[in-house]
Amino acid sequence: MINPDWNPSPRRGTAILLLTIIVLSGVVTLGTIGPGLPFFGSKVRVAVIDSGIDQSGELVGRVVAEKSFIDVGYGYNTSDNSTDDSSPDGTPHGTYVAKTIVSISRRSILINAKVVTSDNTATLSAIADAIYWAVSEQDCDVINLSLGGGSTVGDPVAEAVRWAFTQGVVIVAAAGNSGDGGLGGSTVESPALLMETIAVAAVNDYGDPFDFSSRGPLRNGTAKPDVAAYGYYVDSSGIVYGTSFAAPRVSAVVAELIAYCTLHNWSWTPGMIKALLMASAKHLSHEYYEVGAGLVDLEAAKLHLDNVQKNDGLPMVAWVSPNVGPWDFERWFVNTTALVELSIFASTQSIWTVVLRGSAVHWSGAPDYVSVNQTGTLSIRVRVISNQSITGLDLIVSLSSKNYANLFSRIEFDADLPIARVAFDLTHSPWVIDSIYGQFREFYKIVTEMGISVEEIHSTDQFALDYLLSFDALIILDACTYRTRYSNGSYIPELYRSFSTSEINTLLDYWRAGGSLFVAGLNNQSVDIEAINLLMTQFNMTFQSDRIPTISISINGKVSTALVTDLLPHAVTQGIDSFDYYGCSIKTTGSAYPLAQVRVNSMPNGTIITENRTLLAGMENPAGGRMIATGTNFFLDNWGISGEYRSKQNAKLARQIVLWLVGILN
Repeated sequence: MINPDWNPSPRRGTAILLLTIIVLSGVVTLGTIGPGLPFFGSKVRVAVIDSGIDQSGELVGRVVAEKSFIDVGYGYNTSDNSTDDSSPDGTPHGTYVAKTIVSISRRSILINAKVVTSDNTATLSAIADAIYWAVSEQDCDVINLSLGGGSTVGDPVAEAVRWAFTQGVVIVAAAGNSGDGGLGGSTVESPALLMETIAVAAVNDYGDPFDFSSRGPLRNGTAKPDVAAYGYYVDSSGIVYGTSFAAPRVSAVVAELIAYCTLHNWSWTPGMIKALLMASAKHLSHEYYEVGAGLVDLEAAKLHLDNVQKNDGLPMVAWVSPNVGPWDFERWFVNTTALVELSIFASTQSIWTVVLRGSAVHWSGAPDYVSVNQTGTLSIRVRVISNQSITGLDLIVSLSSKNYANLFSRIEFDADLPIARVAFDLTHSPWVIDSIYGQFREFYKIVTEMGISVEEIHSTDQFALDYLLSFDALIILDACTYRTRYSNGSYIPELYRSFSTSEINTLLDYWRAGGSLFVAGLNNQSVDIEAINLLMTQFNMTFQSDRIPTISISINGKVSTALVTDLLPHAVTQGIDSFDYYGCSIKTTGSAYPLAQVRVNSMPNGTIITENRTLLAGMENPAGGRMIATGTNFFLDNWGISGEYRSKQNAKLARQIVLWLVGILN
């Protein structure tokens, strides 16, 4: 989904569609994919929407329809009517995907939809129309999408995928190659992040996820990816790695399962196939958000089909995801609300009865019933009320529906007594990676490791004074950022949400009542400076329309930052000699004061002027309220906290900011 040296798009709010491909050279040590199997049995039509297919060797006679969508009418610079592989970046990507499918599935025949150019790009409108063509005109059973990109508003691919699902088509999508060893947090890309797709992670021969394989969970806590498969392709010229090559392995297994159903005169649905793959997957000793339900296992899936109850010839298969919780990096506290998001997949439209059991049942809430139309979600709220820590709690979620075997998800946790409470406000950011599951996971971890509870605010309905006053500090991350809208073939940045007058007044009342604030912004490439300053000016601060550093490059997928070393004496900066910065500066007036600065040369009137620009600012009020503001989020993101930029003291600065805000550090 992205090149290894490209900055992950959801991280900073842009959206460019790129292939999921990593090409590595070296000694081949992994098992090779065998030659394509001869066609046998019932035909299962698999659409490969990719870079085209070179029909030679085992692919001769297996491609039954083909069309190129690379046309200026779809937003490409030039048209290409050929259906041969465009070999993006020198690799016959679509051909490798096609060979992977036929090497595993004897019953698959291929539909070749070419959308990817030789420079490794595709347009959303072309991919969407390729999906419609493959379903409406070519009657495909399975669609393989070994491509993806950032989530956008008005994404026609997402709309096409959801439509194809309703038409009874199974959609398999590569999870993405932006995992960065898990450091990226939520990096599963579109369309793999959709409920209707089977998102595939990439693992090696030992069942370990490759570093590049994108991880979940999604921003709202939903589990992704769904399943895992081996993420490589080998031929005589070498080996290539990527979730691109895990996805077609799953597509091939899907084709075999469809043929197996046909052989036994059973019907099938895409919801059934997805639930079946997950229910029969081989468990891997890694987190669910890394490898999903586990390694796809064709023979186990067939055995499951043989034994599951049938209703009018349809196997009644269901699965709940995840079936254990909470996530390993989460820490729960008493008097703090934790949310659990379960996904349910089933063969049919069905109503599921929800029953909660266990020692935490009295502190938990869920609806009595949940409706599932092959896919569905169930939200569970857990809030343990106590004046002391409670360990060894459990909550068992039982789901039952007519004709289905019961489903269970077990949540086991301790509820600690926090020393303070903070909230992350994410209501003004649309970025899918902005959450405790995404690029602020490491920040969340160091805060909770200090014994401070963290809740997320995602709804403007929560912007009520009484609710905010239950927190010692409110941390506002990436406010007034731009989201990307896809319209008429173009990507258009637009302001997501500004602060309303009511919200500003509520925040002022919170501050005057002794609440503390931490505002982290970015420069005007990502943030509407004018919009965020509607809030900041109320606190004697304004974000400036500049960039620090003025010039930055991307190195191994990470933006080069300015190393800030001029820190002023304060409890927040004590013992810290540097931190990373990429953003805008801050102008302070009145009672606001600088905490860190940088010397910048400028030429406003043709004369060089050297001045200090504030990068970290503070303020206090008589009621005990404290405030910190910065024009960057880089020292707070996973890379910064983990010391992946230049400074090794970002985590310490983040800790001291939070401790000062909640009144523990003075």
